[in-house]
Amino acid sequence: MVELDWTHYSGHGDARSGRHPGDTDIPSAWAREVCDDDNLAMIDPDYNSKSGQSLRLIGWSETAGFLITVIAVRFDDRLFAATGWKSNSKDHRLYEEGGTDE
Repeated sequence: MVELDWTHYSGHGDARSGRHPGDTDIPSAWAREVCDDDNLAMIDPDYNSKSGQSLRLIGWSETAGFLITVIAVRFDDRLFAATGWKSNSKDHRLYEEGGTDE
């Protein structure tokens, strides 16, 4: 289980379709289920992170019925949930392989 601060998530993952037409909005309730997944894959740092301060969490949302990728950012020794989306094929592979990007 990973503890995230969800203060800044609203307006990002849950409003994704407004920025990316055709994408699925990911309500925070679905994204929170990712953190409780016993098979959670954590990529630290996130393979797309420029700063090295973000990590990628890939896990199953029972409510959504699919894998979700959540990006969290480190700030002041805390992890903040930043955004989330329906996992892509690379994240599916990483989840199935246990979370290593090699």
